[in-house]
Amino acid sequence: MIEYDDKTVAKYRVGPIKKIFMWFARTVCVPPVGFFYLVLNRSRAVGLENVPDGPGVVFTSNHISAVDTFMIPYFTVGRFSLTPYFSPAKEELFKVPVVGYIMPLLGSFPVKRRQRDYSAMRRIAYIAKHYRMMLFPEGTRSKTGELLKGRAGVGWTIYHSRPKVIPTLLINTETYFLHGPARRWFCNPYTICFGPELDLSRFYEMEDNKETSQAIANEIMKTIGEMKKKYKDLYVRAP
Repeated sequence: MIEYDDKTVAKYRVGPIKKIFMWFARTVCVPPVGFFYLVLNRSRAVGLENVPDGPGVVFTSNHISAVDTFMIPYFTVGRFSLTPYFSPAKEELFKVPVVGYIMPLLGSFPVKRRQRDYSAMRRIAYIAKHYRMMLFPEGTRSKTGELLKGRAGVGWTIYHSRPKVIPTLLINTETYFLHGPARRWFCNPYTICFGPELDLSRFYEMEDNKETSQAIANEIMKTIGEMKKKYKDLYVRAP
């Protein structure tokens, strides 16, 4: 387990005022986001009974398109909860005018891609233990829709934070970013599936090394793969 000094805790901890600002930002976003998912598109959630309340929860999901980034929080954030909800995002997004200002209010924080960002990993581990967050174990979007290999960094985060890990499967969100006549902006059958909390206790008894971290990531992706087979009838082809 990681030891955090007082200075680091003060840096990562979310104070009461910031909690209120983050809650307000989420509240403002709920109506338009809900309109997009529930009215413009035929979105539904499966397995909501597997979504626990309170902090110390991490939703680990496959990643296909930008639609994923908002869909997971929409169905799991808790409308009246002040518990902060976080998600790491590529640092390039924070350089975009306006967007870079809004994203932190919605719980996003920058992560350097294509290199091991130890500072971000330590922050993610702290957040995973004390708040709620979503992680994409693959580390990037799958261009084919097929599952990619899980990143060891995600396994390291889980190992050092020991949160409740909820495997999550996103279905049909790739239709939003198809090109040509197959692309659909509305009436997409988006589905999000939540599996039971993963039991990763056996990995926590292992030595803290890259192999253990990778094994945790592999277990998460294996479970998501099993969910993909279980819910295969929910997949549709774009016209």
